Amino acid sequence: MTSVPAVTDPATPTPPYLEEDLATDDIGVADAILQRLYPVAHFRESRGPFRLEQTTRGAGGITFVRFKTESWIDNAVEFEQMVGFGFVLGGMYEARTGREQLDTTRPFLFRPGPASATSEQIDIMLVNIDLDVLTRSVLQRAGVDEGRLSLCSTAPVSEAMRRHWTRTVGYTWTSVLQEPEVFRNDLARSGALEAVLATATAAFPVEVLHAGRAHDAVAVSRAVRIAREYIEHHADAPLTVDLIARQAHVSVRALQNAFRRDLDTTPLAYLRRVRLTRARDELLDGGLGTVSVADVARQWGFTNLGRFAAEYAALFGEKPSRTLRS
Repeated sequence: MTSVPAVTDPATPTPPYLEEDLATDDIGVADAILQRLYPVAHFRESRGPFRLEQTTRGAGGITFVRFKTESWIDNAVEFEQMVGFGFVLGGMYEARTGREQLDTTRPFLFRPGPASATSEQIDIMLVNIDLDVLTRSVLQRAGVDEGRLSLCSTAPVSEAMRRHWTRTVGYTWTSVLQEPEVFRNDLARSGALEAVLATATAAFPVEVLHAGRAHDAVAVSRAVRIAREYIEHHADAPLTVDLIARQAHVSVRALQNAFRRDLDTTPLAYLRRVRLTRARDELLDGGLGTVSVADVARQWGFTNLGRFAAEYAALFGEKPSRTLRS
């Protein structure tokens, strides 16, 4: 059996995310499916009845892919301008990135370039991050404008960071990407993927080579004002600290330091406060039977209702349900 998505009507707007579930028992079709993600990739050999199931979710240069296969399979993949972070969930899996043999008993990464693998009845998760997205994130956190990344190791820096990375990916996959209403919410999706990006660069050792042009203090002070104005006018959009920093023309680290110095907070904490305030305005304007606390919370990017209620009460001194009844 072969299953592929229907052809999309060109007049239908393309959503800002990738959401696919594909399956085939034809190795030729499997090559075509694989090449939707990795243009230079193919299954070189299969022993026994072949089957591939592929689930894909992603946006903004970060894509989660879960592969399940049957039989023994040998395949080759070129990670073109991307880094692949892998988790073996079941089965036998041996892989190389370039000429380096990977330790697949724990989380690992494929560097940009050629890779190969052999597997048998495998269940594997790959988090593919566009190299430009990863580089921009690392450079901004380093407080510089220019540089090239060196992926120093294919394994996490420590056992604690391995656990943190595993939990972050697991939560994002099960609680965000596999929940259609949550995944299709721009604020919830972008917030979760931003956390994945930050955790990846913390969990795996990355060095910046040939760094240059740090931002000066005058530009940073002005950036706080620009960032605050941008947040105020776009609080209903799927903002990330990376996007806010780019709008203010400074690095993420420089903006975070400036917010702490000038406002004793962080850009994302400031954004959450603005969103909580906007949510309060809607609850005050609404009435019982016309709006609900859950709908308002979701509209402003709060996917965990309990956490929303706690943060709301801490800021305004009352529960959101009481505000709605007033």
